Amino acid sequence: MAMHLHKGLLVLLLATCAATAPAGKLKEFAQQATGKEEPAPPPAKEKPKAYATSATESFGTGTYPSETGGQSFLGGFYAWLVAGPLAYRHDDPAGSLRDGQDAADGPLGFFPRHLPGEATVPYARFDYNWQHVDGDIDADDVRVELGYKPFAVHLRTTRYADASDGFELDIDQVYGVLRYGGYRPDFLPGTFEAGLGLGASRIGTNDSSSSDESGIAFTIPLKYYPAEFFGIEFRPAWYTWFEDRRVGDYDLSASVGWRFVQVRGGYRWMTLSGKTWNDGPYAGFSASF
Repeated sequence: MAMHLHKGLLVLLLATCAATAPAGKLKEFAQQATGKEEPAPPPAKEKPKAYATSATESFGTGTYPSETGGQSFLGGFYAWLVAGPLAYRHDDPAGSLRDGQDAADGPLGFFPRHLPGEATVPYARFDYNWQHVDGDIDADDVRVELGYKPFAVHLRTTRYADASDGFELDIDQVYGVLRYGGYRPDFLPGTFEAGLGLGASRIGTNDSSSSDESGIAFTIPLKYYPAEFFGIEFRPAWYTWFEDRRVGDYDLSASVGWRFVQVRGGYRWMTLSGKTWNDGPYAGFSASF
């Protein structure tokens, strides 16, 4: 009788353990013991990412990549470099302008926004520079820019004077310029301007034995202001002198200031027949609107 009671209790205990054991663990144990494991379910197919259609989607609103980039790095880079500038969104919250002006105020457009007084893509700008070439030679340089959005006119006149003999050299330049620039926070921090100019130049002296010479002139003005109070500009130009010899005219400067007025310092040099001429530092100021 006692033996039957013990057997009954053992059967009841085993049944209770089997009933309370987690089904998953038991099934897993059986599968491993018999070598009949169920095949793992196929991984869920990930939804392919579409190529980014804006710089914000591919590279973020600044210069750092976003987490929701394009399908590939090259695709995202293309969207940032090429598609982004052509699909600028004025409703981008990161594209708000300074002084409380929100970029969402304007309609969608190809040309970036511009604030009056900025040195880049100005409506009007006046520059004066004084250059020191050597102990006897100095130069007065005046530059005027007039424009609206992509169209501008650049005028520049420079007079070099040699105090030792009274000789003067005048260089006048006029260009029609196609330009692009302004605020593009989804493309580049700060403001910028890139232009392509075609025009004419005139070179003359106060020496009656030589005549004035005119020719075709070409320029690529570049400006970049990473901060409102600081900017860098590079203005290369090429034109012809006597006997169709090509002159390279290079102007590199940095400015400090605020909207409407900047103080400028730079270096200007010319190349002719493989030599450098009229090179020296200069200082001046700019008034922009």
